[in-house]
Amino acid sequence: MSLTSTAAAGAAVRPVAREPRLIHAAILLVTSGLSVLVTAVLGPSMPAMQAHFADVPGADFLVPLTMTAPMLMMAFLSIFAGELADRFGRKRLLVGAAVLYGVVGTAPLVLDSLVAIIASRFALGVMEAALMTVSTTMIGDYYDGARRERYMSLQTTVAASSAFLLNGLGGLIAEHGWRAPYATFAVSLLLAPLMVIYLWEPPSRATMSVAEAASDGRSLQRGLLALICALGAVLGVVFMTVPVHLGYLFGAIGEPSPARIGIAYAINSLGVIAGTFVFGWLLGPRWRVAWQLAAGAGIAAVGFMMMRAAADYNALAAAGFVNGLGCGILLPAMVTWNMRELPLSRRGFGIGAYQSCFFFGFFINPLIVVGLEKQLAAPRAAAVGTIGVLLLALAALALVVGALQRRAR
Repeated sequence: MSLTSTAAAGAAVRPVAREPRLIHAAILLVTSGLSVLVTAVLGPSMPAMQAHFADVPGADFLVPLTMTAPMLMMAFLSIFAGELADRFGRKRLLVGAAVLYGVVGTAPLVLDSLVAIIASRFALGVMEAALMTVSTTMIGDYYDGARRERYMSLQTTVAASSAFLLNGLGGLIAEHGWRAPYATFAVSLLLAPLMVIYLWEPPSRATMSVAEAASDGRSLQRGLLALICALGAVLGVVFMTVPVHLGYLFGAIGEPSPARIGIAYAINSLGVIAGTFVFGWLLGPRWRVAWQLAAGAGIAAVGFMMMRAAADYNALAAAGFVNGLGCGILLPAMVTWNMRELPLSRRGFGIGAYQSCFFFGFFINPLIVVGLEKQLAAPRAAAVGTIGVLLLALAALALVVGALQRRAR
């Protein structure tokens, strides 16, 4: 396909083909991993922040909102960030979002009003929607085939590893006050100049003629994208179940130690990391997407059902690892499936739509799990186990689809 610019005032510019190196992958992977800063590094400082704003009416609701507000904005705005990246180009949007991310992310270091801090967190979510969507899209732009699938798995590896490290680092930083963890958001200000120096603008709708963009865009399978986005919302619910509810499950079996519970969370993160390696080096290059989804959903479902049956610390921690292993397969499997099906001119839009649905799943997870708990009139473990049963049914359906596809060959 011939790629030319259609800038109203300018001459046509043909993008120069370049070979991405490790530095390019590192910049994009670390950028996409910034999303874990939104929650992982701040958790340990929440009690001290709550105490600081104890005199503010509604502080018990408003302080936790500082963690959830960015996720809500990511759910609403990722699709628009992707459309902007397609229409106007990737690099400028990525660099601008990185700079503003550092500015609004560190704003709570100096802000004294809780309302102003929450406003800065909403603004952070806007920037994170752009960073996550555009960096993921550019990985798809720079790489293809097996290399793309490995980097998609590494994207999840980086995020899970960062969460593993930042959960502990956040506690150490919080020893210096509840404001101190917000300084970590300045890391994007270090990434921005690296983006300017090393990254280049890949081919996209912004570099196509009107006719080329129209022709390419007609290959977008809207029904398939809708299915992938719906499954993305399901995956968001599945993936957030352990981060939100594992602590409650430990409380239900009488585990009082926050340190031991923290270790169990770390074990779950290790499971996610292991799952990404299984996908990137074993399943991704060899298995069709239906088998990948069946394997990931089946393993994650077994983990949920193990949580339902767990009666002691070791059993529940092992269940967290198994569930993490399945989620570590599912996350890159879904992203790479979506990436493969998107035409170049709508890649940012499609990735953004998927990210919006995925983060919407994050947001509705507590509503679904607590709603199931009340509907079943049973402990929360029963609700988690029910999600496992439903996920196992989805895995079985994926197996059937995979078998039918194989027979049709």
